Amino acid sequence: MSTYILVGLAVIVLLMQFVIAPRVSQHLRLRYSFDTELAEPGEKIAYTGRLLSDFFLPIPYLNLYEYMPEGAVIYGKKDNMESHSIFMLPNRSFSHTVFFTLPKRGVYQNGKYYVETGDFLGLNSWVKTGKISTDITVMPKLCNDTPVLEILGGYIGDISVRRFIMEDPVLTIGYLEYTGREPMKKISWKHSAKVGKLMVKNSDYTVDANAVIMLNMASGSDEEKEKCFEIVRTVCERLEQEKIPYKFMSNGDAGNLEEGFGKKHFNQLMTNLGRSRLYSYYSFESLAERCIRDRKKSCSYFVISAPLSDDDRATLIRLQRYSEYKICVLEADVDMQKSGDEPKVNSKISGEKQEAEVADDIS
Repeated sequence: MSTYILVGLAVIVLLMQFVIAPRVSQHLRLRYSFDTELAEPGEKIAYTGRLLSDFFLPIPYLNLYEYMPEGAVIYGKKDNMESHSIFMLPNRSFSHTVFFTLPKRGVYQNGKYYVETGDFLGLNSWVKTGKISTDITVMPKLCNDTPVLEILGGYIGDISVRRFIMEDPVLTIGYLEYTGREPMKKISWKHSAKVGKLMVKNSDYTVDANAVIMLNMASGSDEEKEKCFEIVRTVCERLEQEKIPYKFMSNGDAGNLEEGFGKKHFNQLMTNLGRSRLYSYYSFESLAERCIRDRKKSCSYFVISAPLSDDDRATLIRLQRYSEYKICVLEADVDMQKSGDEPKVNSKISGEKQEAEVADDIS
């Protein structure tokens, strides 16, 4: 009787060793997700993985290796690989979260994973591999150059002032609580009586402030173009804070975006910048001609570029003739920063509000 038992156990061990063990990986599935598709440089990104087993027996030897997209750095490590040794019970799952960062602007795609399983005697192992499909875009970082911030603060402040001084008291779009800073004539006594506290009228404006951000990608080194992207993002964030609609135009693979504002609009532009490969398609002069053809009333222009050539400056002067307001010109000169000088932030095309001089050759 004991002989039969021993033979039976031997048969079971052989089946598990040579038939069942090699097929264990077929019963394992990895599900995963990332918590964002658009990130800041250095932002903490969460990857959540769940390894599922529908195998009817325990899996005593199981190693999981996960590689985040190339260039990622996992928190607490110096590389992009996370590993786990697991004892998996029958029909169970193993869940975990990995936090990592992506250091610079760009597109990060396709990590990979390996699942290693072993036999019941520890003599052999089998590896199952697959892709961790992902597509995360990292936007440019903010520009922290003091000259840029000073120029933007003054220029965007001027746009806001032009809008606010043209407030139309007839166009009431809502009511706000009285803070003590508003003039008495703005208090709505009727609405205040309804709600039981002082309320002031929130008026619309007779002229909408709007802006066009022009990005020149036809000149400059890759480093200067990266700096231009940082300036573009900074301009956009300041316009978003003031709720000023803006249109984006470029002569490269950063693309174009119609006028708008808000989170969706901003994220779309940051995605375009993050995915750019710094390619240029046509000249700054052609970009300026597009702006002239598409110009609209009460529009403010931001021109962002690597250092401009003499021909580019002539083009800029031509564009100024069609603008009601001075053009804000921001040049990213990386060489000056390396030498210790301040970055070149130019607003030479100046002057208060002026009449547009429309040339006869432009309809």
